[in-house]
Amino acid sequence: MGTIPADATHWDSGDWIDWHRKATPPGDTPCHAPSEDPTARLHTLHTRLLQCARAHFELTGSHLPVYDAVAHIHAAIAFDLPVSGPLTCDGAEGPVQLITIAPHGPHDIVSVDLTRPFCCLVVVRIKDNFTSEARMMPRGALPDGGESSLEMRWRDLPDGH
Repeated sequence: MGTIPADATHWDSGDWIDWHRKATPPGDTPCHAPSEDPTARLHTLHTRLLQCARAHFELTGSHLPVYDAVAHIHAAIAFDLPVSGPLTCDGAEGPVQLITIAPHGPHDIVSVDLTRPFCCLVVVRIKDNFTSEARMMPRGALPDGGESSLEMRWRDLPDGH
């Protein structure tokens, strides 16, 4: 039999059950980015969310429900939009219509709801390698479509960012 670890706490039928129980759990302090700069913290949060989503997908084969949050943060970074509350464009009437294309999806077609008031469309695509990219289009530049919705492909959106 080997040496008994110094932090061992249970002995049962000659076998060690758990010898890390005395280890101190992480504290209750919140997780912080390495900088107090809000933009740096947003980039860190964006990266960590994508890393967690990727790790979860690789482990389980299912997706975490975080892609809309990733898209919101990406849009805020890419287009200097507010992080908290609804996304709005400076100097424009109405909110932003944000659409997310999730990784490993069946297609890259987005359906724009034309019945909602919005100043511009922002589409964030989370690619299969769990990186993201965003494109923005003012409402007035959208192609003519139906009265209630418009379908567009990712490749048809202007590549501004």
